[in-house]
Amino acid sequence: MKHVIWIIALLCTGISTAPAQNTPPDPGYRLLKEKNEIVNRNVYLFTLLEQLPAVNRLLTNDTLLQRWNTLYRERLQAADSLTALRFDEATIARFERYWPQLLQQHPTEMDDLLQQMRRSGFFQLYARKTDAELLANAWLDAAHGVNYILNAYTHNTGFRYPKIDSAAFYVKSPGYQKMLRQLLHTVAHKTPRRAMFFQPSLSAAIGLLELNKHDECARYQPLEKTNSAAYTKVKSVDWDKYKYAALLIPGAGPGSNDPISDAGKNRCRIGAEMYRKGSAPFIIVSGGHVHPFGTPYAEAVEMKKYLVNELKIPAEAVILEPHARHTTTNVRNAVRIAWKSGMPLHKRMLCVSDALQLYYVNSAVFSKRCQEELGYQPATDIQQADLYYLSFIPNLESLQANSMDPLDP
Repeated sequence: MKHVIWIIALLCTGISTAPAQNTPPDPGYRLLKEKNEIVNRNVYLFTLLEQLPAVNRLLTNDTLLQRWNTLYRERLQAADSLTALRFDEATIARFERYWPQLLQQHPTEMDDLLQQMRRSGFFQLYARKTDAELLANAWLDAAHGVNYILNAYTHNTGFRYPKIDSAAFYVKSPGYQKMLRQLLHTVAHKTPRRAMFFQPSLSAAIGLLELNKHDECARYQPLEKTNSAAYTKVKSVDWDKYKYAALLIPGAGPGSNDPISDAGKNRCRIGAEMYRKGSAPFIIVSGGHVHPFGTPYAEAVEMKKYLVNELKIPAEAVILEPHARHTTTNVRNAVRIAWKSGMPLHKRMLCVSDALQLYYVNSAVFSKRCQEELGYQPATDIQQADLYYLSFIPNLESLQANSMDPLDP
């Protein structure tokens, strides 16, 4: 095995300087459909490995991968807990080297995979990297993301945001432990004999999210359908008439059982005033099922109701972004909406909120948090000319899927 690893490392060294493919992300790209939308949103690499016929055949017939498929199948049968299905560091490192080696040996079969990855936008943070680096980084993201879920929802530890993302049950209770054992049994029973090595771990991770009612990232999908009227309207807009492409209104959770907070209503009133002045043709309301924990209300859904029913804004002018759970992802997800719908990304977007939140967005603290949690700045050239308005240029790196934030990747 040591000789195999040495050869793989040598091969990888030989391709590490290959130029990156100049394939831009495509707003018209249609995701390959996985059985579970959570998989697509969190680890699209695994969807591609499963769904692309040529790549799937290649992986099925690969001798080295067959050994690892057998190893993980045996590990699954012997597992006494879901955490036994986590990818260990040696496996993560080994496959970080394996995917680039497979690329060099089978460039034709792997080309479709790479084109799909680059066109999807889910790997946009690595757009300027070589194909080998793109594959290696995508694998690292997927493996660490699955491990995060397996650890977090079996032990209720390690969360970035424990107050809103934690398990829905007391994880040490006999009832929850029984559910975990049943989930492990189900994964072992339903995993096909020829399953690829990552599939049992992936199935267990998705099962844990569903068990804890954390399917937030799959709700309202696809957004093209949820926002179909607005997306249709985008195609006919004369953009020269508007200073901004869209007005972004971040949500403000009520912290109670109320569907919308007073702060959320106030932000909507400010946004409605700017819309009536002709500042932008659309309002993006952003916010998911956040506060209080387990709330049935999505901030964006309730804000749209308020804008349309109370403030009489046309429904086709209000775009739902019902997933964001933080200010960082309010901005990031609005950029994704703008790109996917066809809005001009060279045009500035206007964030409408209260003075305190906008002061935060325009601070070094927010910039630092974006870098630490996202790996980039979703907004560039931030300008604040008023207490309640702040404009920015969208950053296309916002398309990058974040597997370490599984409720809104």
